[in-house]
Amino acid sequence: MALIPVYQDVLRVLQAVPPGTPVWPAFESEVFLPHRAFFEGLSATYGPEVFGPGGLPAAVEQLAPILRAALEPASSYQMEEYVQKLLDQVTPLLPGIPSNVYLGVLFFLSPAATLSILERPAIALGLERFHPSPPPGPFKYWYHPREAEEMIPHEAAHVARMQVLKLPPTPRKLTLLDMVMLEGTALVFTDLLLGRTTLTTFMPAEQFAWHQANDQYVRAVVASEFHTGGMEAYLRYFSMYSPISGYYVGYSICREYLERYGNHAIRELVGLPSDEILRRVS
Repeated sequence: MALIPVYQDVLRVLQAVPPGTPVWPAFESEVFLPHRAFFEGLSATYGPEVFGPGGLPAAVEQLAPILRAALEPASSYQMEEYVQKLLDQVTPLLPGIPSNVYLGVLFFLSPAATLSILERPAIALGLERFHPSPPPGPFKYWYHPREAEEMIPHEAAHVARMQVLKLPPTPRKLTLLDMVMLEGTALVFTDLLLGRTTLTTFMPAEQFAWHQANDQYVRAVVASEFHTGGMEAYLRYFSMYSPISGYYVGYSICREYLERYGNHAIRELVGLPSDEILRRVS
């Protein structure tokens, strides 16, 4: 396992290029080429359209000023040491082999993700989505650096499940059923580790309450599409704006599993095939 601080090279280049000068030439030679696997992993995970119609060069040019501003406080977060501490806590609790962890940039897509890097799952943090004093908003967008304590266990559980079940590390090649169970197992694993409901960190309280009040309905709606998959299904149920949340459905099913079989079954649950989880709670 390696911890790779991609963000440091990104920020160094963004700070060095004079205003009004194209950023991509320096970015390509000093960031993209040394970290090619990371950036190609973003495209492999979410599709080449993740960077927009102009690809990575255009995204870099367009986002350079706001990326620089968002990353400039990052050196004060001591994320390398903090993430390593979290990994040391989590790794013994999960099956599989620890993955590489990239402290990178995800172009504001997410604060954390599991990426397909060289066709293997790896953990990534997008440090541009962290802030020392997160501004409030109706939906959770900015995160305090210490909120990585939820993200690292969550993504590590994804990696473990993908390894044990040999799942492709990209929603482009997953069924909706496997997406739901990836999120559900990661949520309840992190909940048990931290002793709180972590889904409520990024799901507004009223949305969470509505899902709880309509639990069987939302589970039935998503279950009717379990056989579908790919990015269309992912975007429909795993956006922060999704009326029905695939995160909640996975959480509800996996919470029911632990209520039935006990919290000690969490390690087994993380590596249990999705259809077998359904069978055991039916």
